[in-house]
Amino acid sequence: MANESAAANKELVRRFYQEVFGDWNMALVDEVVSPQFISHDWPKDGPTGPKAFRDFYAIIRSVAPDARYEVDDLIAEDDKVVVRWRMLGTHMGEFRGIAPTGRAIVLSGIAIYRVHNGQLQERWVVSDLHGALEQIRGKS
Repeated sequence: MANESAAANKELVRRFYQEVFGDWNMALVDEVVSPQFISHDWPKDGPTGPKAFRDFYAIIRSVAPDARYEVDDLIAEDDKVVVRWRMLGTHMGEFRGIAPTGRAIVLSGIAIYRVHNGQLQERWVVSDLHGALEQIRGKS
């Protein structure tokens, strides 16, 4: 039973990355992201749920309108799914006071999702934002 649950959770996250982070189908967010969704890389006591998720990625897309995520590894155990990912895009909008440069960027990271009843409940993310900033500044 645990293996079936882990497999279902893994397939949910795989679909989420393909449809939301690949096709930018934000309608799926309302179905898959829990109203209580918390991303632990966002400010404490900050917004939660599908709207907060959509708002966060609207900012990402304003910086890199052609952003797309590629999954390098997908690992599941019990209620957790780990994704090693890369976001590829072009710096076309202001980011942290840096005017658009038109430079290609690759942001790499790892996310751990907790899934409950077929919805994403929590997420922990570690990413190489420093490396992406160096790319934007033309230092890498």
